[in-house]
Amino acid sequence: MVLKTYQDWWAAQESAYSGADPNGAQVRIYSSGTALGNILTSLQSLHDAKLVMNGKPVLSPVVQSVDLNSNPQRAVIEDCVDVTGWHQVDAADGSNKDAPQRLTRYPAQAVLLVKGSIWTVFEFNRETGRTC
Repeated sequence: MVLKTYQDWWAAQESAYSGADPNGAQVRIYSSGTALGNILTSLQSLHDAKLVMNGKPVLSPVVQSVDLNSNPQRAVIEDCVDVTGWHQVDAADGSNKDAPQRLTRYPAQAVLLVKGSIWTVFEFNRETGRTC
């Protein structure tokens, strides 16, 4: 269930960032805490710049730990996120607007917590100083 939540969270981000769900309604189902706040901020920034995301990231998630005895229950997922095929594009004409020096592969860690009876991605940290 933890891995599926993480994968659904990414699918919701793809939809939101592509412009199909600009208010992040689906993202709100799968995330909370700083993960949700960061996504909503990014969505607003993209919207203000008249950009959307095109393509999709490639994920390699591995569940590192699940603690069902903590309160709230907690899980940690490690991933190597590859955004080589996920690009910022102009919303009007589709032209590529990626930053020239963007990081295309990075290690990341997601912390998931149970909120009510549902797992949500609470925190997502990218290691931008290295690649994977």
